[in-house]
Amino acid sequence: MGRHHRSDTPGDPSEHIAGHLAAHGIGPDGNPLPKRRGEKRPFTVAQWILSVFLILTFLGTVAGLVVLWPSSEKPNVAPSFQNISSLSKDKVGGTVSLLTDGSCNSPSVGRVFESSPVIPLERSDRVCEQAIIDITSGVNEGKRTMLMLSGQPGDPDLAVGEKILLYEETTAEGASGYTFADYQRGSTLLIWGLVTALGVVLLGSWLGARSLVGLAVTLAGVGVFLLPALLRGGPPLALAVVCGSAVLFAALYLVHGVNWKTSSALGGTLIALGIAAVLAQFAIRGTQLRGLGSEDNLMIQLYLPDVSVTGLMLCGFIIGSLGVLNDVTISQASTVNELAAIDPHATPWRLFKGAIRVGRDHIASIMYTLVLSYTGAALPLLLLLTVADRPFGELLTGDIMATELLRSAVGALALTMSVPITTAIAAFTCSGRGHGHSH
Repeated sequence: MGRHHRSDTPGDPSEHIAGHLAAHGIGPDGNPLPKRRGEKRPFTVAQWILSVFLILTFLGTVAGLVVLWPSSEKPNVAPSFQNISSLSKDKVGGTVSLLTDGSCNSPSVGRVFESSPVIPLERSDRVCEQAIIDITSGVNEGKRTMLMLSGQPGDPDLAVGEKILLYEETTAEGASGYTFADYQRGSTLLIWGLVTALGVVLLGSWLGARSLVGLAVTLAGVGVFLLPALLRGGPPLALAVVCGSAVLFAALYLVHGVNWKTSSALGGTLIALGIAAVLAQFAIRGTQLRGLGSEDNLMIQLYLPDVSVTGLMLCGFIIGSLGVLNDVTISQASTVNELAAIDPHATPWRLFKGAIRVGRDHIASIMYTLVLSYTGAALPLLLLLTVADRPFGELLTGDIMATELLRSAVGALALTMSVPITTAIAAFTCSGRGHGHSH
């Protein structure tokens, strides 16, 4: 028998090299070895960096929540708010029981009566439509009142059996007076909410169900922390960043699970959130926006002296950009994750180049997406600006339009920068390869 030399004999350096590479998940060809079920690989450098960043950000967010948590003292609200603003007026329920024509000077308009309205002694040549309303809540529940419908723009279009809301006020004589407030939409909105939730769950399965929980967490963060803190004069920039960060940590991991894909998306979103905060601050200060072209901001300045209108605008810019940021970063991280699953041997640079093509489509479409969304919300304002007969440049640079344009610009810039950041993070973490293993 002839002698055969084996390359894997004890003491052969190639055996030690192969064993060292295999211990780090790398095969002889330099590509990652297939991961066995239940096998845990050590963190790569990129994964360690991302983990440390997320842990430090989480601790900073918790510290921010503790420091900025709203106090229990009552907010400073101008006394005139309760007397002037319709938002603070008491409302009661009512049901339209009868629509009829009658005298326009009826003394029963807005007053309480048992069954039938008072017939005026003086007859009027003018006839108006009258609505008899059954009061269904409040101190006069079970009694009736009357509304006069002039048919002018803005008047409600009522039908028999329709459920409405009435403002309940005390008149100068000490009696109760009633005027139309709004329609009762509770049951209708509940049906729409249930149908939407059912569609999300049916089409999105368990992930869709968790997204509804994530939505509830987001609304809770805004309602329990952000709004009360702003109302008590908290710093808007810090509140927006802390609230956004807290919501992102809770919602992303709850909805998408604890994995490198979610962590990559979260890391990219948090960095983009910081970018959006800096851009929004420079945009508002650099253009000297005051926000006083909005009626809502004027009411804030009038009734809430501790709240800064420009600070509120800054907070709105940041919070408004979070929705689109989260959507794009999750999409980019998912794209990288799927590419890595299809080709486990792909290098981080290869994954980045493949996923960034998808990201460019997001960037290309984001400008008109943001502009159209804000245009839809501002259509009444745009109509008024159209008939104002002012130079186009003057309209664009006015306080109202400049605010909306800058809001779109800040969101678009933050999103544009989030695409390569998130893609790079995901490419070096979802692939399970670090810088030292790239080729």
